[in-house]
Amino acid sequence: MTRDEKEKFATDFLEIYLATGFGSLPKREIDFIVFHHLCQSREFRGKTNYEVASLLKMPESRIKSFRLTSALKYQEINSKVILGQIVVRLSKGQQFANIESGKLEISLEDPIERRELENFLKTKGHFAEYKFNTEVLRIAPIRLFELIVENLERPDEEFNTLVQQHIEDSAASERILDGAPTLKQKLARLRKEVVSVNTLTALLSGAAGAFSA
Repeated sequence: MTRDEKEKFATDFLEIYLATGFGSLPKREIDFIVFHHLCQSREFRGKTNYEVASLLKMPESRIKSFRLTSALKYQEINSKVILGQIVVRLSKGQQFANIESGKLEISLEDPIERRELENFLKTKGHFAEYKFNTEVLRIAPIRLFELIVENLERPDEEFNTLVQQHIEDSAASERILDGAPTLKQKLARLRKEVVSVNTLTALLSGAAGAFSA
């Protein structure tokens, strides 16, 4: 930990520890506080669950549990920011460029990211689908496209541009855009259209490019 990180930890810890009376804070709560600040520190920031588990000599399953609980307790959860981080990582890794069996596979090691993406899908009437590895989520390309577009700075304008640029069938493009005043309506129309894998890939690539621009 840096000097500033140590000072912040000491300040936050004492405030929480003394809030309910000296000696009354359960050990498990103390563990969550310490874990949270360790994960925010320079030495631990960005490390995988495997790496953190090795450093703390804990099973990876407990690391995942601690990550989720400590974040919910001591971290401000901004869904839009977290979903945006997922999009940035996907666009950098070009994961959207490989559509297999109508699904994209997304690696989600961080339980907070997984929680927020699952909730996003649920609000859209879609549920998370996992393979044997519970850290790999399978998602329909069109749902991922919605996620990216909704996190753009000017989603309506960008959506119109993407459809006009990447859907070669002008009739389909008109059906999606004409007389649809809201982004929600346009996305619903897009889902009804039968588009090729190449078109989906182009839409995803274009949306991710607009996001990271």
